[in-house]
Amino acid sequence: PDGCYDVNHPSNDGLETIWCRNCALRLLYEKKYSGLSRADFWVASANAVIRQTSVRNALNLKETFKWGRKDRAACRGSGDRLPESNSCNEVEDVFLTKMGLRWKDAVALMGGHTLGRGDRSFSGHHGTWVDTDKDAQVFDKAYYEELFTNPWRPRNMGRRNQDWTTGRGGGNPRVMLNTDVCLVFDIEELVKQEKPCCTRTNSYYPDGTNRCVDREAARKKCPMYSQHDERQVATDHVREMLGGSSPNNNNRPFYTAFAEAWGKATTVGQDNLLPLRGRCERT
Repeated sequence: PDGCYDVNHPSNDGLETIWCRNCALRLLYEKKYSGLSRADFWVASANAVIRQTSVRNALNLKETFKWGRKDRAACRGSGDRLPESNSCNEVEDVFLTKMGLRWKDAVALMGGHTLGRGDRSFSGHHGTWVDTDKDAQVFDKAYYEELFTNPWRPRNMGRRNQDWTTGRGGGNPRVMLNTDVCLVFDIEELVKQEKPCCTRTNSYYPDGTNRCVDREAARKKCPMYSQHDERQVATDHVREMLGGSSPNNNNRPFYTAFAEAWGKATTVGQDNLLPLRGRCERT
């Protein structure tokens, strides 16, 4: 993090609604925390959101927070460093190759999708990764449960904003990106060939309708990775984040893995960061 983002890059669409001249977050920074770099403030703010939305405030990242990041005034093109939504190649390229993280770290960071929602007016993708808007305000392992338990089918096949959805519609819109689904299912070639599949073809509504909804997708179950595929390790880590047999309330594996991965992701490329002191020294 360098306290800078390219406002003209499509990957950053929507950020101008939370960091603008009259936006609450920026006003808070300018009024109380301008002694920090923007980069440190943004990481600290994210830590605060994670703590406040985690179950019983269990994920407190205060002890692992480090400060001393330097801000950049301009960073044109920096949005290119973010992973696109179209394939697991993006996950590998950004998290593993460029940032030097492990698959476990990448899987844990992807779990951050449990918070918030996609908006078609910004990213072209619309809906929440979890069941309801209320659920999308809780930082927990629900993202991984949704991946396994719901029948996801492709939406907008062949278009730039192709993604996945579940349910009959009419309620809360749902979304998963290719980068989410491909943590568990081997979908890349099918997506390239515009051949729909469904992640669970054996699930039905009480009226007997297949929960895949789309008849063509319901005819083909999305394959999972073979034991010899290098991406099988990603699926293993998704299962690990579930915290045991479902249903359960065990968020500990996810919280532990996320804390480690987040610490790496927010300090990568930074050599002179300092930990917080337990208390201020008198002068």
